[in-house]
Amino acid sequence: PGWETFHHAQMETAHGQLDRNAMFPGVRTRPSSGGPEMFWAINENVKRRGIEVRLDTPVMRLIRSADNEVRGVVIKGPNGERRISARRAVVLACGGFEWDDGMKRQYWEGSPVLTASSRGNTGDGIRMSQALGAELWHMWHFHGCYAFKHPDPEFPFALRVKRLPDWNPIRKDEADVTMVWIVVDQGGRRYMNECPPYAQDTSHRPMHFMDTETMSHPRIPSWLITDWNGCSTYQLGDIRTNDRKYVYDWSPDNSKELKLGILKKAETIPELARMIGADPGVLTTTVDRWNALCEKGSDPDFGRPRGTMAPLTTPPYVFGAVYPTVSNTQGGPVHNARQQIIDVAGKPISRLYAAGELGSSFGHLYLSGGNIAECFVTGWVAGREAAREKPWS
Repeated sequence: PGWETFHHAQMETAHGQLDRNAMFPGVRTRPSSGGPEMFWAINENVKRRGIEVRLDTPVMRLIRSADNEVRGVVIKGPNGERRISARRAVVLACGGFEWDDGMKRQYWEGSPVLTASSRGNTGDGIRMSQALGAELWHMWHFHGCYAFKHPDPEFPFALRVKRLPDWNPIRKDEADVTMVWIVVDQGGRRYMNECPPYAQDTSHRPMHFMDTETMSHPRIPSWLITDWNGCSTYQLGDIRTNDRKYVYDWSPDNSKELKLGILKKAETIPELARMIGADPGVLTTTVDRWNALCEKGSDPDFGRPRGTMAPLTTPPYVFGAVYPTVSNTQGGPVHNARQQIIDVAGKPISRLYAAGELGSSFGHLYLSGGNIAECFVTGWVAGREAAREKPWS
């Protein structure tokens, strides 16, 4: 309720002072994205206030007193470890655990889950706060989609499917977002609405089903299937890695991905079924059923909006394996409204605060445009509260 009140807030210009390529050479995003402009604004405020920024100096652990009050941090710099006193408090703003495979296996049912976020999010803040007795919340919940896997095992990033426009669930009948594919499990059956309202942030959820009879995850990987019309409509992947070391550009006509084997072709649906190890009769029934639903303009099976549906009728058929993929985690240490980190007894850990993705307030819903907003709001609150602390020495 009240969704009509809110609109997107975005930095659109930097008053001609920002050369995106010069300042942020590693950022690969849409020209319409205001991300670089936003970071420019943050950076200008950091410089204006004379705030020191240290790179290549990871925090290894927190320093605490005998009564569990945070007194500082141990960092690892060019000259080894150093102990730094925090006069008032420590604010942990070190993101989630998208790149910690152990945590992902521990807290999430499906496996593997590919990653499409910053390689710096390795769960450090969660472990540091746990060492001081922090309670955790929302560890099961993450935002993400389904994505292709690069054939080079050394390439660490998921190749996300093409990002299509979100649609408003209150206006489902008005959705006009042509998605040219369907997704089937390893048996060749559809099991999901492939185009939920926020496909890039929630479509991974149905993939985590575990078959207790076979003790397997029959939807990991799943198979994305389109026809030649669909393959010719637009590129099926849309990669947005902001990483200087690992770069991949998806070809506009999907030809490079067909050569690399990310995508494959089959002349018939039975041939496709044999190539993915499914029963040809089952997959044929699935595709025939989908085409009939497209003709009727309704998907009573899984509720996909009419305006997203496209039939699969023109060979050759193009397909590829897709996996659940994390964009960002929501789990971490519990905090209160003052952003104080809370211990397992329900009490604040003295002089320890959290901000941003580290233990988001959102526990099971997709928060739409609220991710960045939460980072700014919680950072402001944590900074304000930490600055109010009396110096301990």
